[in-house]
Amino acid sequence: MTKSRLPLRYAALRAALALKCDGRYQSLLSATGNPRAAQKSLLRRILVTNASTHYGARHNFKRIVSPREYQTAVPIKNYEDLRKYVEIQERTGQPCLTADRPVYYHRTSGTTGAAKDIPLTRAGIERVKENQQLFAYSVARGTRAFEGQVLGITGQAVEGLMPSGLPYGSASGLLYKRMSKLVRKKYVLPPEIADIPDYDLRYFAIAAFALAEPRVTAVGTANPSTLVRILDLIRSEPEALIAAIHGGRLPDGADLPAEINLRGNPRRARELESLLAAKGVLDYAAIWPNLKGIMTWTGGSCSVPLRRLGDSIPAGTSTIELGYIASEFQGTVNIDAAENVCVPTLLDNFFEFAERDAREAGGADFLLLEELEEGGEYYVFVTTQDGLYRYDMNDIVRVTRMINATPCLEFVQKGKGVTSITGEKLYEKQVLDAVMAATTRLRVSPKFFVMLADQEAAMYTLYLEASRRELFQPSGLAKAVDRGLREANIEYDSKRGSGRLAPVEIKRLRPGTGGEFRADRVAAGQRDTQFKYLHLQYAQECPFDFAAHSEPL
Repeated sequence: MTKSRLPLRYAALRAALALKCDGRYQSLLSATGNPRAAQKSLLRRILVTNASTHYGARHNFKRIVSPREYQTAVPIKNYEDLRKYVEIQERTGQPCLTADRPVYYHRTSGTTGAAKDIPLTRAGIERVKENQQLFAYSVARGTRAFEGQVLGITGQAVEGLMPSGLPYGSASGLLYKRMSKLVRKKYVLPPEIADIPDYDLRYFAIAAFALAEPRVTAVGTANPSTLVRILDLIRSEPEALIAAIHGGRLPDGADLPAEINLRGNPRRARELESLLAAKGVLDYAAIWPNLKGIMTWTGGSCSVPLRRLGDSIPAGTSTIELGYIASEFQGTVNIDAAENVCVPTLLDNFFEFAERDAREAGGADFLLLEELEEGGEYYVFVTTQDGLYRYDMNDIVRVTRMINATPCLEFVQKGKGVTSITGEKLYEKQVLDAVMAATTRLRVSPKFFVMLADQEAAMYTLYLEASRRELFQPSGLAKAVDRGLREANIEYDSKRGSGRLAPVEIKRLRPGTGGEFRADRVAAGQRDTQFKYLHLQYAQECPFDFAAHSEPL
């Protein structure tokens, strides 16, 4: 059997990516052979560069020559510890955290808490760009996802201005907006679509552009829940979307940027009408039969929306891990898209870890990259070149494999995805596994769910919105979830057996509650394209009143 020839334009793209990225790829691969040396050299360079900053002078950076000395001299910090340095440097230009002044801020609310403005220097933006290109090189080497058009969904490049006039927003959106015209031709969405202020209109516009293009072979977005949201819209409003494509008009009265121009395409509209008539519903397999790759997060709670997408995409479509990426830094880069091998960015960031169980027990030694063990789970602490020093990410990662002497990492969950009412230490992953197993067995399709721990009542309540208005037995589902938690967690089982924990209760949420919750969190400052939430929270810390959105069972 002969290999099919690559399209000329795609072959040219692969050649250009190889020319630009192969040297960096080889350097990273070489560094995995001796992570200790690579990390020590990087840390020394960061400390020397920033020794004269306020933070560097306070912690005597110029005298530190080894990682262990660094751990002794510099305490673990979170964003609130560094906020004053960020704000003073932004306002006055003084070198508080970095010798180079930041030129951009990556704003995020994180999973909980107030907005955080993560500084990026000009060199920092360039590193983000280089890692994105390296990922694209990996995808091009290992798959044929870039053969056709690409639906890339990012955040808003500039959401506003800091007091000094510097912009803040989504760094990925900024780079998307700065793409060359040649590269932009492969992308379906105009970058200005992220600037649409109305949440519902923005998604309608994305869905319209997506439906209008049949040649999509790759989709990229940080969280797969975004793709579920678009799919739900396509299924609920196909006629309106097809009409928009036919006439090239988005809804009247919308405050749309002038650059957003949906071209009328009557032929494509007729194709979609025929597909809708034949199938009764539109899905990704129907509208993009040649889809080859979905580039997104796969770890943690993202497994839930990915599972919902399963039946709606063409058979054989690859799911390509986007990597461990946060607003604060890019933790890994996928260097083998076919196998999803995610290597730490050890040439860009200095890593420390604490073994998960030991950390949660109240104390742990800090480990370096070369000290991690395959299969182990660890909390992450990072030092970046853009001003974060021994920064507590409150993220848990797992070592999936070793490449040379370096561990490959995958995101497991936020560290705060743990509750304990009476010593049971219930983890978000245990809740995810129990709920998904129970709903699968009972043929309930969860569209959205969250479990809240009520410390006063000593019980857990599962708030669940079903994909369809299934008539499930709440008592049976509650018992199945409770049983799954007891099997997964011996302490939970003990507390339930002794009566210290009451049985799980279930509250059915009104249709649309998941979307309302997302819109509420976006309005509070969380980035829409990187939307994430904890499926397990304390009731008193939850910012949304789910009880008010529940309905009688």
